[in-house]
Amino acid sequence: MFFRKESYFTYLSKMDKTHRKMCFKEVEEYHFTPNEILVLMFLSNNPDFDTARDIAYYKNISKGLIAKSVEDLANQGYLILKKDEKDRRKIHLILSKKSKEVVERIRKCSKNFQDRLLEGVSKEHLEILNKTCDIMEENLERMIEEMKKPKQNK
Repeated sequence: MFFRKESYFTYLSKMDKTHRKMCFKEVEEYHFTPNEILVLMFLSNNPDFDTARDIAYYKNISKGLIAKSVEDLANQGYLILKKDEKDRRKIHLILSKKSKEVVERIRKCSKNFQDRLLEGVSKEHLEILNKTCDIMEENLERMIEEMKKPKQNK
């Protein structure tokens, strides 16, 4: 078995939860829900993925929860909703000027989290980790594509 005592999945979940809690505390005076912060963080970190569907897919959260957060953020002026010119059913989510301060504080919190998480990790170990993650991502993408194919009867 290649997993440590605490599985990597548990570790990644704990890391994500800690990161989200730190960022939630950083902007708590805005009274955002955790999902609203997640939406803001996702959009600020992933400019190529700017729809509610993208967020729901990549964060594995229900479309309904994301839709509610997007609606609330738009109503508060933190998001601008723009219909796609080619596909009117698709709505792009754009961070507004009002969200700039919040997003900047969340980015600083994320940077602080990353710096603290990587304390004592050498450049060489980080390069190995990054290479390993690249290989695992390729393997994962291949598995996802295989799962999309219909099963062959034997």
